[in-house]
Amino acid sequence: MAEIRRLADLHWPDVRAALERGTRTVVAAAGSMEQHGPHLPFQTDTLLGTVLAEAVAARLDNVLVGPTIPFGVSDHHMAFPGTITLDVPTFQAVVRQYVASLAQHGFTAVLVIPSHGGNFGPLRALEEETGGRIGGARFLPYTDLMAFLRVMEEAAAVDGITPQVAGAHAGEAETSMVLASRPDLVDMSQAAEGFVGTFDDAAARLIFERGMTALTANGILGDARPAAAARGQRYIASLADMLADYFRERLPE
Repeated sequence: MAEIRRLADLHWPDVRAALERGTRTVVAAAGSMEQHGPHLPFQTDTLLGTVLAEAVAARLDNVLVGPTIPFGVSDHHMAFPGTITLDVPTFQAVVRQYVASLAQHGFTAVLVIPSHGGNFGPLRALEEETGGRIGGARFLPYTDLMAFLRVMEEAAAVDGITPQVAGAHAGEAETSMVLASRPDLVDMSQAAEGFVGTFDDAAARLIFERGMTALTANGILGDARPAAAARGQRYIASLADMLADYFRERLPE
């Protein structure tokens, strides 16, 4: 595994030196600040985005980890107090300026990991609009939400956890990953079952159009109660492997 170098921890001469040594790629996550059921913190997607970006960076050579964007497109969670959302144009403008800033300094590729479901579509639209280039840098987001979920479902199946229990939001899978990363932020005494039907394209459209409460009263898609830190570590490793392969195949040698 490669050394993890976080841009936010560096001093500007360090970044200049990294550029001079040929470090021209940044990997960063786009998270959110939204409800995650009664047992997980609002920062869940931002926290896990950082965890995934660092795990991906460890699997790639010669990259910096950029700061995670802490807000995303979360209007479908606004029925739950405390959620903070950006509209799609604002979110896309933030991403565009983020990439353009790095491009101006000489970075040539910015890889973006959406760790919140509502960010996948806007990132895909921005990639199509820009042709995958912003400010002279390659803009390469991961944008396949269902494939992202399938990776977790496959890891869950090893322990007999169904996709319905693993869930797409604040269920067993996300709860396990937060237990693996920041167990102090998880209140398992409040872990509960939410929507445990099939989360498919139709279900995704329903929550994006009508909000989370169209499927779940407590904000959970899945069942958080079987969560375990060890399984969370496997989810993170499986997602990081998939994402690193995705980016590696699309980056120039």
